Amino acid sequence: MNDKQEPVLVCKDLCISYYTRAGEIPAVVDFSMTVNPGETIGIVGESGCGKSTVAMAIMQYMGGNGGIKSGSITFKGRDLTTLSEAELRSVRGSEISMIYQEPFASLNPSLKISTQLMEVPLAHENISQKEARKRSIQMLADVKLPDPERVMGSYPHQLSGGQQQRVVIAMGLLSNPSLLLLDEPTTALDVTVEAGIVKLIADISKKFGTSQVY
Repeated sequence: MNDKQEPVLVCKDLCISYYTRAGEIPAVVDFSMTVNPGETIGIVGESGCGKSTVAMAIMQYMGGNGGIKSGSITFKGRDLTTLSEAELRSVRGSEISMIYQEPFASLNPSLKISTQLMEVPLAHENISQKEARKRSIQMLADVKLPDPERVMGSYPHQLSGGQQQRVVIAMGLLSNPSLLLLDEPTTALDVTVEAGIVKLIADISKKFGTSQVY
């Protein structure tokens, strides 16, 4: 790595709590992490230790009862905790993408895959419908889905779990983000498919120079 390159992400002394009727519940205490360009980092811990909470804090998706008590989350030199909603919308999905555990929870069952994929570049870039469709088909091919045209015309329920997860990965990578957050992206898949998905994400991230946090 070039020493002059600044880190993509720096979490410093991060403390996160949830607030309930029973009072404050500390979820994450004094968490620090630095992610450099093109680097992959895994956050490991038992269930309920705050792994997903850190990912949600990076995305600023804490919900009404969650909050960052102290510390900072710096993405490419900008403190995400100080950005407005409009500024966050320009970062989410474009520069930082997230892939969740359950692919069917990320896909709208009433919309075709083409609509859901194309809206990513259409929302974040000044791009035509034709170009958005072309990019979406190419990304489906990049995630090793056979017959991308058929997948584009399908609804989520017409695809297997492994195919759905590949679509979600394609969606996460469509705007060529600098940082990809992966919340146990293979939990819902069988072991054979799981190994293929992990290798796939690694290969594509290497191709695009994407930093990853698992």
